[in-house]
Amino acid sequence: MAKIISFDIWDTIIKRKCHPEEIKLATARYIVLKYENELKDKYKNIYEILNRRDEIEAEECKKNKENGHDDECKILDVFKILQKEIFKNEKQDISEELLAEEIKEEKRAIFINPEILPIFEKYKDLKMYCISDFYMGADSLKELLDYLNLPVKIEKIYSSADYLLNKRSGNLYKKAEEELNVEPKDHIHVGDNQYSDIEMAQSLGIETIKTTKTDFDFVPEKARRFNFDLSVAKKKDDTKEAKLFNSGVDLAPLLYFYGYSIVEYAIKNNIKTVYYATREGETFIKIHELIKKNNPFGVELPDCETIEVSRMATFSASLKEFSVPELLRLWSQYRVQSMKALFKTLAIDIKNYKEYLGKYDLIPDENIVDPWFDIRVQRLCADKEFKAKIQVELDRKRKELLEYFEKQKGITNNNEPMFMVDIGWRGTIQDNLAHIFTNKVIGGYYLTLYDFYNLQPENTFKLSYLDDKNIRDNEVASMITLLEWIYNPGTGSVIEYKQGEAIRKAKTEETDIVKKYIKPLQEGMFEGAKIINEYMKYHPYEAIETKGYVYDLIRKTKKNPSKELIEAYYSMVFNDTFGTAEYVEKDDKLSTMQKLNIFKCRDMLRKEMWKEAFIVYNDIEYMNLLTGGKSAIRKLLGKK
Repeated sequence: MAKIISFDIWDTIIKRKCHPEEIKLATARYIVLKYENELKDKYKNIYEILNRRDEIEAEECKKNKENGHDDECKILDVFKILQKEIFKNEKQDISEELLAEEIKEEKRAIFINPEILPIFEKYKDLKMYCISDFYMGADSLKELLDYLNLPVKIEKIYSSADYLLNKRSGNLYKKAEEELNVEPKDHIHVGDNQYSDIEMAQSLGIETIKTTKTDFDFVPEKARRFNFDLSVAKKKDDTKEAKLFNSGVDLAPLLYFYGYSIVEYAIKNNIKTVYYATREGETFIKIHELIKKNNPFGVELPDCETIEVSRMATFSASLKEFSVPELLRLWSQYRVQSMKALFKTLAIDIKNYKEYLGKYDLIPDENIVDPWFDIRVQRLCADKEFKAKIQVELDRKRKELLEYFEKQKGITNNNEPMFMVDIGWRGTIQDNLAHIFTNKVIGGYYLTLYDFYNLQPENTFKLSYLDDKNIRDNEVASMITLLEWIYNPGTGSVIEYKQGEAIRKAKTEETDIVKKYIKPLQEGMFEGAKIINEYMKYHPYEAIETKGYVYDLIRKTKKNPSKELIEAYYSMVFNDTFGTAEYVEKDDKLSTMQKLNIFKCRDMLRKEMWKEAFIVYNDIEYMNLLTGGKSAIRKLLGKK
């Protein structure tokens, strides 16, 4: 009867939830996240670091074999060589740090192989050992086994890294048997590798038991494909709410990967807190919170908070005075504006200033083209009494905003930088805050950005996730209102600040429709995001790799939107008081007679930004045939 039983470790006692190379890739990502600014340009890429590490391992194995050992290596030796090659300048040895991170990453991914448990039970009366070909030593492997709380006692671990001998040659078996003073006939070995664990052991006279090897699909190259399955989150019932939920699941990658890119940027740039601007930020922050709760990065993550802001609430507070140069920041976006709309944008009651408007023949409801050129507006801005009176209100608004930020967020006008996130599209709120917090550098991160209307404040910088110009100008521009609408939390817009509190306003129709259409959609996005986040825990990607997937999703959504998504889109009602003093509402459906009028449909379609949505919403798919045929004819004729 056998005296001992030995076990291979990987894919025998322990299984991983990912390919073993993805553990190494996670270590490469750790290096980039923590030390990107110190790396040579070539190695600011996790795949380049992984490839060089694998090459160093092969070189070390070859060197050790030439020196009379087996072709094995030690992980600390590999890390010492790696860091000398990838960093721009010589730095303090971080090999132990990298080993600790890799062990931490292994712990995240490992679990006990269920197949091994009956074998443990069957041979529980034998002394148990581990014999493993691996680049970590016995101490590290023991830490991993102890982490799993094995139901058996492992007497000793024989790792190839400690002896520079391996199972492939048979030498590690011989070394273990020599130390334990046992003959091959008294030895049983359990493992998954057909050659090293079975054929080689049997050739030495060792009895063997084979376990099942797990194969993972992994290609170590940038922009490798994703393998998560969102369909498991979808609901099976046929209700409108379920269909909206499922449309949300389909859109989950757009929401999740935007949040993922924000967190990655914050990690790399040592940002302590990410501030998410309301309203859409109330939705975005939930991804940050998901990532923080179930961390796929494996490093310490920045905190996150919302800041209650809006263009309206921050604009008047950011004005130094009521003057043409200051108001041009507004008029550059809204070249036609009434005095009524201007005062609503400033959140100042126009009734208190009607005498001044009348003095210069300014009618509140009159739409003025290019107000800065209008002599009446210029005279109003030059009126000292008017300016002094309205300046009191502007100063009060700035004071109340500062009180809110200090009281609620601990943010003051000091030199501590601030990093904020919003949906886009030009970063007006960030500009306003930069004019208020003049001592701060304020960074902004956006879903996408368009050309700026105004000269950018010197204390700002702006970044965007969707930075492909063609996607931005063609697909995103068509769906821009959808992209705002689907992230609407239904909590209303901030209009001003009072006694350190943000005052919000929401139209009842808006909150009701958000509850009916957008909430189920968002619930689907969050469920899908959970699946993606779980996948990302075991499969490291850089944020830049997610963009191709998201671009494809955006193209698909624009071209073939679901009816449920389009119904949500055309239900839209939201506050756009800034600049226009109006609420945005989508048009009603075409009547039956209008649908039958090809010329009417064509003319209306020409005015639509998102033509595919208009066709689906009004059930006029026949227009696809007409427009598609026309496009084909134009191509044949060589016309654009």
